[in-house]
Order: sequence, then C-alpha cells, then structure tokens
Amino acid sequence: MARGQKRDGDGERGGAGISPEDIADHNSRVVLALLRRHGALTRQELAGHLSLTEPAITGILKRLIAAGVVEQGQRDVGDRYKAAEFSLVAGSVHGLGLWLRPDVVDLALVDLKGHLVLQQTVPSDRLADTVATIRDRCAESLSGIGIACHPGVDATEIERMPTLSNLASFVVKDVEAVVTAERILGIGEPEGGFAVILVDEIVRAGLMTGGRFFRGVHGRAGGIGSMRPGREELTLDEVASAAAYQRHVETFGEDFAEDWMRRAASRLLDAVLALGGFVSPGAVLIGGSLPDAVLDTVIAMMIAERERKGTYFVPASWIPPIRKLTFAQCGVARGAALLPFMELALPKTR
Repeated sequence: MARGQKRDGDGERGGAGISPEDIADHNSRVVLALLRRHGALTRQELAGHLSLTEPAITGILKRLIAAGVVEQGQRDVGDRYKAAEFSLVAGSVHGLGLWLRPDVVDLALVDLKGHLVLQQTVPSDRLADTVATIRDRCAESLSGIGIACHPGVDATEIERMPTLSNLASFVVKDVEAVVTAERILGIGEPEGGFAVILVDEIVRAGLMTGGRFFRGVHGRAGGIGSMRPGREELTLDEVASAAAYQRHVETFGEDFAEDWMRRAASRLLDAVLALGGFVSPGAVLIGGSLPDAVLDTVIAMMIAERERKGTYFVPASWIPPIRKLTFAQCGVARGAALLPFMELALPKTR
C-alpha cells in the first residue's frame, strides 16, 4: 500500500529533506484516511480536502486503484450527469489485533474501513492454531499484526510464533491500543486530547495529547493504580479495580455492590482531578472488564460528583467530561488491529 520509510540507526528517516516519494506517500495516506472517515468522495471533494488540483488527485487515485485498495463508482448528481466517486475496497486489507492477557488472548480482525470482521477470545495455548486459521482465511490481505500487552505480559514468545513469520508486527501497551481505537474509530481528537482509564485486574491510564500517545520519560506513564490519598490508605488498585469488585461481591454479596461502586467512583474521580489539573484533556473515557451495569453506574456516580463539585469548586470547569469508552469491552484488540494501518496506510502522527 504505502511506501516503507528508510530509517537510520537512530530510528529517524535518512536524508536532509522531504523527497517527492515522501510527499506522494503522505498524500496517498491522507486520501485513504479521508475515504475511511467520509466514505465515497469525488475528485473535486478530495481536491478540496487536500488543497490539491484534480489532476494531482487523479494521479494519487490511479496508484491506489492499481494497489487494489480503492475502487471507482458513480454518483448521480443530476438528471443526466454522473460523477465518478471513489471508495475503499474494505476486504482488500486486514489488520489482526491481539490483546495478550494473563490467561487468555482477545483477537480482532479489522478491515481498512475499520469494520470488525472477527472477534474472538481464546486460551493462550490455542493462539497459534487460531492465528494460522485466520492467515489461511485472509490469504494475501493480512497486512500485519498489532500486539497489545497487559501489564506484566511479555510479547516475546508470541512474536516468535512460526505462524507470525513474514508478517509485520507492532507491539504496544494495551492502553495505547485502546487510545488508538478511540482516536481512529471513536472520539477522534478533541481539543486538548483525551485520556482513557482501563479497569480490570489493575487500574491504568493512557493519554493522547497533540496527536500522540504520551509514554513518559521512561515509558512508565499511566500507572495510576498505585495512587493513594494518604500513607495509610489503600491504593486505587485495591479499591477500584475489577479484582477489588470481585472480592467485595464474594465477601459481602451483590446486595452491597453499591457501596463498592460509590467508593470506587470517588477514588477514580480523584485520579481524574489530578490528571485534569495538569493536562486538562478534552475528555476522560473509562472501560475495562467490569460488568457493563457496574461500569455504567460508576461512571454515572463520577459524573454526578463532578457536577456537584461544580456548584462550589470555582475551577471545576477544567474537570474534563467523563464517559464510557466507545468499545468498553473490546477496544484493546480492535485498537491493536489498527496498528498495521497506522504504520502502513494512514497518516503518521507527528
């Protein structure tokens, strides 16, 4: 699809400037992104989006049609006139995403339009056979694989699987994968960026700001599960994780689940306040492995508390809006499946 970038030993592109090939590669990526976002577009519409001439757009489209990722159709624009329009060939390219969790792996197969083709959860010891089946099914259309790692899970062994040979792979933290899903298929890029909070065995966060995922100086940003309001207080992991919820229900029963939800909501809102006070993201999105009804209630309690603070806390305007992740349960694997497209077909983040 898109041309590979030559890089020097430090990971930077070689050369002092931007070559015509770089420009052509970037324009092709932008056209694919526009067609994915808006659906079928005419030459005139693409020219307007890119501020390029129609002959230049024609050249880009010819390359993409020859690559088999774009097709031409017709649009009725009057009683006697039809305009050529261009759209993605969805099944021409697929990305496979894996979410490596402690005991199981979530898989998602996504096409170039971002549509979910397949979603599955398998035990770790069945992963190789499942990936082999998907590779046989997709034949030549599988462009690459994205691997999202739960904290503490190593992707090294997975990368060495024979079924992944000759397949481009991209490894990230699971919070980065879910941020990718939201940026491409969900909330987009609101002013100020956005943050996500994943709640499962532990609580962790990811931040998209300036169009890029923030990893921190040593790549450890987002470890909010260790936060505690005082030396004698429990950590956020111990209070608000899905594991903490399960322990609470097993000890006290579901009739007392609301007590846990209220406490979890209060502590999660503390984390949101700390985040908002420094970077003021445009939104905070929460998801993970909590039951849907529990997650919905926790978020509703956080929103209510946010509004209550607004009645007396003067700077409350910078407390970011809070809502559920677009893909609360399957966003990680889906975001991982988009990673090959980010590298090979869509515009690079700067």
